[in-house]
Amino acid sequence: MDKIYTREELLDMYRNLKFGRLFTLKMHEAVYKGLIRSSFHTPYGQEAIGVGVVSAMRKTDWLAYTHRFQTGMIMRYDPYGFIAELFGLYDGIKNGTAFDYHLADLSETGKHILFILGTLGGTIPMNTGFAWARKKQGKDDVCVVVHGDGGCSEGAAYEGWNLAALQKTPNVYVIVNNGWAMTVPLRRESAVKDISAKAAACGLPAQIANGNDILEVRQVMERALEMARNGQPNVVEFKTLRWEAHFVGQGNDYRDDKDAIEQGMENDDCVKNFEQLLVKQGVLDQAYIDRFTAEAQQQLNEMVDRAAKSRKATYDEIYTMEHLYATPETGGNL
Repeated sequence: MDKIYTREELLDMYRNLKFGRLFTLKMHEAVYKGLIRSSFHTPYGQEAIGVGVVSAMRKTDWLAYTHRFQTGMIMRYDPYGFIAELFGLYDGIKNGTAFDYHLADLSETGKHILFILGTLGGTIPMNTGFAWARKKQGKDDVCVVVHGDGGCSEGAAYEGWNLAALQKTPNVYVIVNNGWAMTVPLRRESAVKDISAKAAACGLPAQIANGNDILEVRQVMERALEMARNGQPNVVEFKTLRWEAHFVGQGNDYRDDKDAIEQGMENDDCVKNFEQLLVKQGVLDQAYIDRFTAEAQQQLNEMVDRAAKSRKATYDEIYTMEHLYATPETGGNL
């Protein structure tokens, strides 16, 4: 890509990307240790998308994430609180009641994390409406809605895209096309390989990019955000490959693309390739990589050990008016 980033910007992207990979591996380990008792949908191999997208956003922009976007979430949330939330314990961001799939922070001074739905594709129209409301309020922030290839086959997606095109809502729709919708390969759930063509049919311009190249992810997102801020909602489709099963522990026996996974791990690893590029450019060296890796691993080990010692929230702490009716009228705080 043609944009030049400063050394500090490159190092910041690298640190977030490397930490995201180490976090991913640590949480994979935590599942098998029994520390994560819910499903963990690993972003293994897709970390560049989360980091690149969030790096391009302003802090005032809003993020509607997915169950496989943890590397972007820990750039906005405190990683320790996020880990404790994954463990379902009191030190978590929502005291262990939301895990990683139902976090939100709608405060103007907060993290600007939007609600998402367990209903496939439902996040798209809901957060198109949110962006429309922000536009009516005269705000200049953008609402980034992340979803997978499977969600784009739902009718709700078309409703959201069509509304965005009609009302010129400040939205960027990020399609993470990793080739699999749970256990269904793309070829069996979409007649077109470029899913963004579906949104283009609703009147939204689209960009297609390599989701394993963090610099390409960031630059394409910066362009998309600028378009949305200037009244043109749009779509970005990032092509990648899901290396593991839908969730950790499920197993990949149903996959018929194991050769592609092996080749991706060897030749298209977003972390390894970015490291090699930065070493070649003289931005960092092996000593820096080794030092940062050791420090990050120590931090993650300490976070996991500390979080595991936290307690569960009590019944009375969970079932409060604030948690059940989180509205200004009831004194609720999202």
